[in-house]
Amino acid sequence: MPVAPKPGVLPLRPLAFGEMFSAVFDTVRRYSGALYLPLAAVTGILAVPMVVASVVLAGRVRDGFEALPQAPDEPTGDQLWALFWPLMVIFGLFLLLGIVQYVVAGPLATVVLRAATLGRRMTAGQAWKEARQRIGASTASMALLYGPLLVLNVLLVGLVVLLVAVTGSPAVFLLTFLLSAAVGLGGIYAAVRLAPQIPVLVLEDSTARAAIGRAWQLNRGNWWRSFGLTMLVTLVGRLAVGVISYPLTMILSVAVPLTSMDLQSDSSRVEFGAGTMTFLLVGYSLVMLLGMLATGPLVPLVNGVLYIDRRIRKERLDIALAEAAGIHFAEAYGYAQQPAPSAPSAPSAPSAPAAPAAPYGQQPAGPSAPVPAQPAAPAEPAAPTAGPAAGPGAEEGPAER
Repeated sequence: MPVAPKPGVLPLRPLAFGEMFSAVFDTVRRYSGALYLPLAAVTGILAVPMVVASVVLAGRVRDGFEALPQAPDEPTGDQLWALFWPLMVIFGLFLLLGIVQYVVAGPLATVVLRAATLGRRMTAGQAWKEARQRIGASTASMALLYGPLLVLNVLLVGLVVLLVAVTGSPAVFLLTFLLSAAVGLGGIYAAVRLAPQIPVLVLEDSTARAAIGRAWQLNRGNWWRSFGLTMLVTLVGRLAVGVISYPLTMILSVAVPLTSMDLQSDSSRVEFGAGTMTFLLVGYSLVMLLGMLATGPLVPLVNGVLYIDRRIRKERLDIALAEAAGIHFAEAYGYAQQPAPSAPSAPSAPSAPAAPAAPYGQQPAGPSAPVPAQPAAPAEPAAPTAGPAAGPGAEEGPAER
């Protein structure tokens, strides 16, 4: 088998599972600046309100924690609400930041993967300039996919609360719970089936609605492969982030007792000082943001690799990619249809030394290097049978074809 050209991180042929997996992390390794610098800038800007909220709400969290009763007593609903509502605000800001980061990471990872596939250099400025033009369309595409699922789940939760409050029947609760689980599984199926959605949107310059239909057809029959690759890359990324963030969390846990946290002598209750809760909230928020930033481009890169593989298998994108990478005559690599060997016209007189046909793959050097068909001094009559020194003889050409 001929060897496929590989100008970048992907061989230009139908991809195996391991090749797609390694291509994701090869792109992260080779193009880390183009991937992470724009994403880090966006994350840093959006992290400011989260850090401010952590500082402002740290006192409320501390008061709610200290208002909890001792171990034998059960906390009331008001006490739990006073503790959890500021935490819910901080967590909501974290989720919002994650959504914005994913919307930005989709086009950014796609344009970087295109350069990585072709083996071209790309700076952070070039990647951001190309990606920011499709962020609006990416937002609309994500809204069309996840918006109906979110609204439907909210309606189902409201229906559960209403039916339980009115009827109080466990069977109604179980039925509504099963219906909500079915909707959730359907949402997971749709999200995996539409994995090439953002690459279609960016690389084919389509609208949000057209990208959904195109991705649905393009990824037909590839659901389990898409799901397995996404889960494996996500798991490896989480493990790597855990290895990095574990020392940071250990530093936070060691540094907390060195602040103004006091252990009461008459009970096992811990009371936090003025700056301890602020230190904890801000520190753990930054650690979580760091982990989210590190894994942000992984799933969009998986979607881009899946898109390239599906188009190679269905639409022979490998030939177009080879031409775009400057690799001409893709037939020479065996992945396009080669011309039939019987195509050259049969010479009427094999003994004629005029123009012997060159074998497949041996093309003439060009107009600047003519083939010396005849010797310079025609003194010897047997010279025409010798032929050119560099090419096959006139009688050997058709036999080799």
